[in-house]
Order: sequence, then structure tokens, then C-alpha cells
Amino acid sequence: MNVEMNMKAAGDASTSGGIYTVSSSDTPFSTKPESSAKQYDYSGRRILSSIKTVLYMALSSYLAELTRQSRFLEVAIQCANCIKVWMLDPTTSLIKDCSIDVQVGQELSGAALSCHLTGFTIEGLSVLGSVTGNQEWNNLAIDISRAAMKHREWHSNDGVIIVGTDGTASENTNIKAMKGLLNIGLMVVYERNRTNEPFCNLVRSYINVQFNALYDLARSQNTYGVDWRGPFVGPYPHAQIAAVDTLVAAIGVND
Repeated sequence: MNVEMNMKAAGDASTSGGIYTVSSSDTPFSTKPESSAKQYDYSGRRILSSIKTVLYMALSSYLAELTRQSRFLEVAIQCANCIKVWMLDPTTSLIKDCSIDVQVGQELSGAALSCHLTGFTIEGLSVLGSVTGNQEWNNLAIDISRAAMKHREWHSNDGVIIVGTDGTASENTNIKAMKGLLNIGLMVVYERNRTNEPFCNLVRSYINVQFNALYDLARSQNTYGVDWRGPFVGPYPHAQIAAVDTLVAAIGVND
């Protein structure tokens, strides 16, 4: 797949604020949108990317907070609105890893709920709420946080994150390496909502469950396994990345 390196904001109203790439006709999506009898051509089409939009929103929110420049704030708000429309799953209140054909306004197949994108979104929205003083963004971050912590498919019966534990432990994937970013996002929203004691207690308890499982069940000396329920298998670099995020989050909510 040939992707234009310069990311751009989508121009039409329905995807305003989204970050897209320009694809070639060999873009490997699993199923192409229904279009008529003729072959669907991806050449030169703008494909809205959830991960780029979410990351751009979080980065712009931090830059707005750091520099107080309106240009960063405007971009962060536009991206956040795009996320609400296209990437926030209305059934689960979690963030989808998805691609949207901008020109027809249609989501391509293969979308799936994403633990790490949900973490990035929680983090960015919480910062955006602090910068703007608009409680709507902060409330959305809290709502998504609650949904993520109770999403059954992401957790064992004991409440331990099991994302990325299927398949071969040695295989390095974003799902395995980045699942700890959910805990980072929760830590950030915790830090910016310290007066909300019931919510902070929930987040602290949740992250402590992840830490205790990781440290007690999935550790071998100073290395950690992919499956936080144990036993330790490895070591693998992607497992250490996910572990570091969780260890940092545990420190952050237990200060």
C-alpha cells in the first residue's frame, strides 16, 4: 500500500477533523464497500484513519496545554469531534480501530474495538477538557474509562486485561505491545479528576489489579510476560513495553 506521508485534515463536513491518507488501488482492506457491479477503485482515495486521528487529537491537546496557542486547540477539538462521530462505538462507548472512505462516508470492514486507542482517547480527551474548561470532554473521558474497565471481552473473570493473549506469545503486535496504554490513559484522567473520589477509587483499584497480576503472576526477575495472568513466557520486547506502561500507571495512582 502506497500512503501519502503528509497527513491532512479531511475537508468535508462529515469527517472534518479526521486525519487521512491517500491510498493506491492495492490497499489491502479485507472487504471493499458495496458500490455497484463495477470494480471498486481505491486509487487516490482518501482513507480516514482512526489511529492517526486519535494520536493527533492527543498530541494537539498536549501542545495546546503547553503553548496556549489556539491553532493546536482548534485541531484538537476538530479531531475529538471526528472521533465522537466515527470512532466512538455507540453500543460499547469504546474506540474502534477503523478506516473510513472519506469520499463516500463509509466505514470499511475490519473495524474492531481497540484497547490502546481507547487509552489514547481517554488521555487526550482528559487533557482537552482541562485546557478548554469544557466539562463535556472530561465527562466523555470518564464515560469511556468506565466502559473500558468493565468491558468483558478485554478481561478475565478476575478483572485482569487479557487483550493480546491469543495466538503466539512471541509474535510482536500493536495489540500486545500497546495494551498497557489503557492504564496510562486511566492514570491521566485520574490525575485530572482527583476531586471525584468514587471514580479515582475505581481507577486505582482497577490499575492495582493489573499491577498485582503482572508482578505476582507474570514476572521472572525483572522481565514480564505477555499474559498477565501468568505463567511467565518470554522474555519478549513487546511484553516489556506493555508492562512498563502498567508499572508507570500503578505508580501514578498510588502516590
